[in-house]
Amino acid sequence: MVLQAPDLAHAQEAAEAALEERRSDESRWSLGVLRPLTPMAPGTHRYRAVFALWEAGEDRFVRRDVHHLDVWAADAQSARRLAQQEIRGVEGYEPAWRIRQVARLDPPRARGAAGGRRA
Repeated sequence: MVLQAPDLAHAQEAAEAALEERRSDESRWSLGVLRPLTPMAPGTHRYRAVFALWEAGEDRFVRRDVHHLDVWAADAQSARRLAQQEIRGVEGYEPAWRIRQVARLDPPRARGAAGGRRA
């Protein structure tokens, strides 16, 4: 389902309403991760998921970073789920790749850092 909303909160409300319309006594609908179709959508942030592969060495396993993927999401958990879905379409993807890290690339602004007045 594609929804258009001015920000994440309104998109969540519209998705919940659409889910409720489809609900019946026998249905088992659930709301998954909302995927922003527009980069920099209000309420979302850019996250980088780093994928790694464990390779066998002579006496130990060694982790090697193999790919990073940037996604727009509401939070790190959503970013992880979106990255896990999107990585399958990357050329050279191997099912053994695992997410090592998910980090927000646009850190939250400190209070007052946006040029606002202080009391």
